[in-house]
Amino acid sequence: MASLGEFEFIDQFLRSQAAQGQPFYRHPLALGIGDDAALMPPLDAAEQVAVASDMLIEGRHYFPDVDPRALGHKVLAVNLSDLAAMGARPLGFTLSAGLREIRTQWITSFLDGLFALSREAECPLIGGDTTAVPQGGAEVFSVTVLGAVPKGSALRRDGLQAGDDLWVSGHLGDAAYAVTLKSTDPKLDWPQPRIALGLRLRGLATAVIDISDGLQSEVMHLLHGAAGRSRAPAQLMATLCWQDVPIGPRLRQAVSARQRDDHEAVCIAITGGDEYELLFGASPHEQSNIRDIGRHLGLALTKIGSVASSETFGIDWRDAQGQPLAADWQQRLHNGGFRHF
Repeated sequence: MASLGEFEFIDQFLRSQAAQGQPFYRHPLALGIGDDAALMPPLDAAEQVAVASDMLIEGRHYFPDVDPRALGHKVLAVNLSDLAAMGARPLGFTLSAGLREIRTQWITSFLDGLFALSREAECPLIGGDTTAVPQGGAEVFSVTVLGAVPKGSALRRDGLQAGDDLWVSGHLGDAAYAVTLKSTDPKLDWPQPRIALGLRLRGLATAVIDISDGLQSEVMHLLHGAAGRSRAPAQLMATLCWQDVPIGPRLRQAVSARQRDDHEAVCIAITGGDEYELLFGASPHEQSNIRDIGRHLGLALTKIGSVASSETFGIDWRDAQGQPLAADWQQRLHNGGFRHF
């Protein structure tokens, strides 16, 4: 296939598409692709900047034969998911790529997926870098995304309180199940960042995190965040019902076909990564408001348990009758979650 150099790549593929339909590029003080650095338009005086970065590595975070259009969507989506978890509105992003070569057909499809989501989220590409990796080496994509949030109102991980309910958006498990089958799935290949939900949760949720490493891991992150704040009155224990975990349609189908039993399906949903749904805590008094948000957005929001002060710290999985899950399953869930190293 034809191969391009860096400057031809920028001119032919990036510059015009990056600006297409984006309010950022219409601001007289904005400067995007083509200079040594981008210049952001001034923010409202009452806002602060949120910054997040994520890296996707071939063979580690995506299959080498992935649909390039889906990959273009995903490299931006996983970063927008971090902004959603902060309750931030997107401003723009940078993209850095380590490529074996610039393959015209492949990169055209990749950028179709990238810029479709960029326009939808009003989050333009404003800069980045490309470099060559050795033939046979893994390709790498790294995105840094910028967002804005009203001062002091960002959603954080460290606000969980005793008495809070725990909620998750959407459904879980289909992405991880697709990875085990080495197959495609909309949940794995086309994750949907919950930006609108994040904006609606400002001032309502006590703590929020996006589920990238698995529900079990993210609940622990919220518990550790609460334990790390100086005002935390006591250790927290999350009591969760495994039967309330909203498993995805593909996993439900596997259970119906007896390819997985109920416990195995829920275990995949609890420990599997690549979800990019939001996990959040909120006062029980907010249940009606949360359900209204779900109806307004057309998005399932499911209460999976609650948090209480405790002499012990961690997660206690229970069944629908309130009985503890068997010890071997508790251990399997405890050991679950994506490992970065």
